[in-house]
Amino acid sequence: MAIRITAKKDGFRRCGVAHSATATVHPSDRFGKNELGALKAEPMLVVEEIEDAETDKAGKRDDKKGGK
Repeated sequence: MAIRITAKKDGFRRCGVAHSATATVHPSDRFGKNELGALKAEPMLVVEEIEDAETDKAGKRDDKKGGK
């Protein structure tokens, strides 16, 4: 499982990350449970849990924490 995040405003910050208006895929362990809850509750972000196989189609991926 991976997390795809798209900001409604480029550079919008939440959980210590400046999120892009372009969908960015993060590894599932990038955010803790509480952070993920905060991200999902944030109306300025579109947060989707996706299968790892979808990351090839998602475009940009954040591999800073050891993703595939």
